[in-house]
Amino acid sequence: MIIKRIFCNVKENHKEEFFEQQMQWKPLSNVKGFLGQIGGWNSKEPLIACVYSFWNNQTDYDQFMEEQHDQIFGKTGQINSYESIDVSLFREKQWIFGKEKDIVHVCKTSNYIREAISKVKEGNIEHFVEMQRRVCNTGMQNSEGMLGGTFAQSQMNSNNFLVLTGWKSEKDHHNYSKENFPELLKGANTNDDVFELRGEQFKVQEAWSVYPCDY
Repeated sequence: MIIKRIFCNVKENHKEEFFEQQMQWKPLSNVKGFLGQIGGWNSKEPLIACVYSFWNNQTDYDQFMEEQHDQIFGKTGQINSYESIDVSLFREKQWIFGKEKDIVHVCKTSNYIREAISKVKEGNIEHFVEMQRRVCNTGMQNSEGMLGGTFAQSQMNSNNFLVLTGWKSEKDHHNYSKENFPELLKGANTNDDVFELRGEQFKVQEAWSVYPCDY
């Protein structure tokens, strides 16, 4: 699976306009290989819109970018409502099991999304990946309200890793962060492997969600 991470820094007084424009990505539902799109406003920086889309494979994503992306994007008019955009691609290394069976159902049922991006030290990637699989992902999947997610590696920088998870509620995620997360980090010796760990969260804007037409 390919994960596309899109963060837009929306212009002051343009949030409502951007919100309406983001709703115009519904044609994605008919694109070959599209698995879902979900987004919301960054909980710490309210002018940053966070959007994730999911694709079956690189070939389907590349075909979409070549044949359909510009047409849909042009019709939204979004280029006029944000100051900057940051786009990055990740390739899934492991599905994180939760209550839901796949990313489509996670997108459909999640009310809160958590992102964690780790920048891993040179020479520590193999250990970091193993600890993520054995300790962190396993521990997280047993947390109350965790619906499922993905552990993925950046296509541009092999030292960067993404953990993206969907939660039933903000409260469930808060409880996990307070009660489980510190112990999982300690058990995985994350500080030995990572030189930067960054986290973002957002409440899901249902109006921005897009699902494949056959779901």
